[in-house]
Amino acid sequence: MTKDNFFDLFGQIDSSYILAVEDVLNGSGKAIHFHRKRIARTILIAAVIASLMLLTAYATGLFGLVSRLIKDPGSAIQSITAPREVSEVLDTLRAVHHRDYISLSGVAGSPEYQAAAEWLAFKGSYADQKTAEQIEKGETYYEWRDLERSFAPDEKEKEICRLYQVWDETMWETLQAIADRYDLSLHSERTMLVGDWNPQREHGKYEDGSFAISSTTTISGQVCIYDLYFERTGYLPCDDMTASCADKYEEWEYTNSHGQSVSIAMRDVSTNESWSQLDYLIFYSSDAATITVKATYGHSLNDNATDDMLYAEQLADSIDFTALCFSNTPESALEILRGE
Repeated sequence: MTKDNFFDLFGQIDSSYILAVEDVLNGSGKAIHFHRKRIARTILIAAVIASLMLLTAYATGLFGLVSRLIKDPGSAIQSITAPREVSEVLDTLRAVHHRDYISLSGVAGSPEYQAAAEWLAFKGSYADQKTAEQIEKGETYYEWRDLERSFAPDEKEKEICRLYQVWDETMWETLQAIADRYDLSLHSERTMLVGDWNPQREHGKYEDGSFAISSTTTISGQVCIYDLYFERTGYLPCDDMTASCADKYEEWEYTNSHGQSVSIAMRDVSTNESWSQLDYLIFYSSDAATITVKATYGHSLNDNATDDMLYAEQLADSIDFTALCFSNTPESALEILRGE
């Protein structure tokens, strides 16, 4: 069944069933005045519709890269004069201020996704606006940033602003407003995670048990290095992952050796005629957390025995995503990744 066939059939379902299904799925206490047999039939139809929607979502990539992609094309600068110098500088900085991102927590429509999309779009547009104002005043365009975060009332809020790259009071107020609007919490502390062999700026563990690390596994006798982002539900991520040329990825659904459904995306980024270079993304979502894995793999084009899709699937096989979601601490999650 194609997705068009599915929605054609969906449109032929009696509206009373649709409304009843919504009540059943949402656990509404609203009375449904149907005959007992019809109630049973309605619940059955609800289950069928829910299953079809779930299968269709997986088939169309709604739980993979498509559902995680956050696009920030940028918005017009609200500047009165906007001299040529401003436009030229903003054109130069467009690739820095406005990018496509991959949501590290939640899929499209979720509070986490919507909040991240709103925050990232604001950050880019606000940076444009402040840059324009600085240039028009003849000042260096990034000097508006308060590196000391003197606008924050205490050390905890200064740390939050550092994690989310908040540079002035307007940004701080906007960040809080977005988190409140979507009923999300903000990360307030990031510390080193012992055992992460490659500590980067955004790596470490957070106060809620979320974490970002580099780890390794062995695939076909070779060491595979990958980054893993683990975000618990209910928080606005302070990290972001850029997604250049997202339309170049090939994506498929896969059930790993632990019986867990993941979405895998693969992109060829080769620049050498004799060497193949690929980027991999693996997505896993549960009610408790969202996991994103990023890896790069290269091999000689003369190696005809190499299966690039199999390599990605073996990487997914090496990770017990469900066990990670049930781990109590980042340290225990790291032990799971190591197979300890």
